Amino acid sequence: MMAWMRVGELAEENSSAIVIVDTAPTGHTLRMLGAAEHFRQFASALESMQAKHRGMVRQFTRRDVRDAIDDFIDAFEERARRRREVLTDAAQSAFIPVTLSEAWVVEQTKRLVDEVRSDGIDVPLVILNRTAADCDCERCRQQAKRDDEAREALAPMRIVDARRSCMPLDTAGQIATWAGGVRRVAGGGGAAHDAALPTRHPLPATRRLTFLAGKGGVGKTTCAASIALQFARKNPNERFTVISVDPAHSLRDVFAREKAPANLTVEAVDTREKWRRFRDSLGEEIERAIGALTPQGMSVQYDGDAMRKLVEIAPPGADELFAITRLADLIADDSQRGIIVDTAPTGHFLRLINLPKTAGEWVKEFMRILLRYRELIPAGSLGEELIRASRALHSVDEMLHSDDCGVIAVTRPERIVVAESKRLIDAVQQHGMRVTSVIANYVTPENDCSGQRAGHHTIVIERRDAPVTALAELETLVPIS
Repeated sequence: MMAWMRVGELAEENSSAIVIVDTAPTGHTLRMLGAAEHFRQFASALESMQAKHRGMVRQFTRRDVRDAIDDFIDAFEERARRRREVLTDAAQSAFIPVTLSEAWVVEQTKRLVDEVRSDGIDVPLVILNRTAADCDCERCRQQAKRDDEAREALAPMRIVDARRSCMPLDTAGQIATWAGGVRRVAGGGGAAHDAALPTRHPLPATRRLTFLAGKGGVGKTTCAASIALQFARKNPNERFTVISVDPAHSLRDVFAREKAPANLTVEAVDTREKWRRFRDSLGEEIERAIGALTPQGMSVQYDGDAMRKLVEIAPPGADELFAITRLADLIADDSQRGIIVDTAPTGHFLRLINLPKTAGEWVKEFMRILLRYRELIPAGSLGEELIRASRALHSVDEMLHSDDCGVIAVTRPERIVVAESKRLIDAVQQHGMRVTSVIANYVTPENDCSGQRAGHHTIVIERRDAPVTALAELETLVPIS
């Protein structure tokens, strides 16, 4: 939500400038854009609370009095309204998705465009990244065919191509050279470095809980599906679950055309539906609590209205909270041989593994409050739910730090990606968890394609000629001992 407010501030403070926002991946970008509705709901809840204050003042003084809180609510609401107007004004704002020609990515992009447009935000074009180089080799012809299929799937949207670069674009000079259409970086001459392909070390046998973590776009979903498929095929009498905790996942797209083995469950955490059920349950508890505090024959209009509006708002971190509770259920299920988790990108994964401790402290404090006022507010099902949540968070935290849990870092051989992967590994180890393996994805063998050759400091990487979509091919992608 703070990112949403900051973007609005930058737009207002730099009215004559162009503000370009590099967003988080799909799910968390949608959460940021949805902050406009969060602020509207919060302002409405504040207004309901202030209405009680105004009603009491009117009752005792027989006059209407405005104070600083009224001014704050008006300013808060006006600021949020301006932010919403900037985002939904096509003359001031535009949302430009960046996609690849891989089928799963295209499907997610289409869903993203639909959601953004439903919020009233203009999507003037889509950038199709890493399109085929100007080369007549078989590899590039196949890539060009996939590019055409992606354009057709995204029609009638306007598509702007961004050609695949032969070198990592991780400096301003390299980006400027690439954007200008020059194939080689200045001073780069010479042929590509000869490099031996890395040895394919198989992954060790499954642990009870395995996380696939890394930067957005490195292939976590593909690797998670590959590992889960192999575990399930090799152990037909045991149960496995592959679950995505990314708010905008592609995991179900992987299994959309072909079914997973009978002993492999494919799941995704649906935060919206879970929050709706939690909100309805909490609303009933609030009504009971207010009823317990209200003398017989009286009604408390303002308090109930304010609390109902507050629980309409799904708080920041709801995605991670529901993910943790679902993981707790799976961990408690002794019939599960292995749980493979396709995570959200780096920052949100780190927040996820820190949540059991931070949320556990919050739950304990809430329970202390309920106990303190137990004569006024019956704990009811809310108290029972808090006890269950506390136990679940403790069990997840124990699992995260046990030998039964491991993190597989997925990376790509690009300087920026590798740097983030190193920070991820350090953060996971500082948290007391084990990084069991590192998968270097997107590695390409040497070949005779002129479009593959680059200049100085080129990294030779092993890359598949086409996106992996068939489960049989996906099953052999990540070697497992």
